[in-house]
Amino acid sequence: MIIAGIIFLVVAVICFFVARSNANSLAEMNATDTYTAQLLGEVYKKVADSIGADALAQPCEVAGSIECSTPLTAPISKNPCVAYSYTQTREYEERVTKTNDAGKQETTVERRSEQLKSEERRVNFYVRDATGRTLVLPEGAELDLAESGNRFDTVQQPWSGLTHPLGLRHVEQSLAPGTSVYILGCVVDHKGIPAITRHPTDANHRFMVSRRSERELADSAAAWARYMNYAAIGAGVLGLILTVLGLIVR
Repeated sequence: MIIAGIIFLVVAVICFFVARSNANSLAEMNATDTYTAQLLGEVYKKVADSIGADALAQPCEVAGSIECSTPLTAPISKNPCVAYSYTQTREYEERVTKTNDAGKQETTVERRSEQLKSEERRVNFYVRDATGRTLVLPEGAELDLAESGNRFDTVQQPWSGLTHPLGLRHVEQSLAPGTSVYILGCVVDHKGIPAITRHPTDANHRFMVSRRSERELADSAAAWARYMNYAAIGAGVLGLILTVLGLIVR
């Protein structure tokens, strides 16, 4: 009973931190002003004229459609994109021998996988709204990629010892030009123009590119914060009760 109580207390702590993380994300989005490309240009000019463009480090939100004149080529779909993630995984079957509850050995065949290759690439792009476009430097950003390729190449090979090769799985996720995105980041000077990137001095300031709108993200964060708080309270109370009862009946 004590062990069960401790497990519930650990779950309560995890739920608490998940709730706090989502609450912090919601607070950060609510505290950050939304800008158009035109407004960012005006802010950039004002700062550059007064104290110098190098001093610009303004948290901001923007929304619009992705544009890129020199996109990447996704490795599986061969479609243009501004970022992609690619993984190659070897899938195989393996004979596994275990001892059952009766003390006898049983051999079963289990399907397993092993990652062979992982690659991520991203390139600078623009986000366009009704007033113009703003450069985005995505290095270090949390990118909301969509699955754009999933291929399995079967291999015809017999069993070799305890293993039987099945094939290679190729999975691709990407972010394509034309995608509507919401961006939370920081506008800075980049070679004489405003650009959105991660905060130059505050590592805790979030930098993200999402295919969901600000409203969708805010609603999701609020819901998760609320549910995880309930779960933390419930698991914490139950954990304390079980722990106390376990100590009493020992």
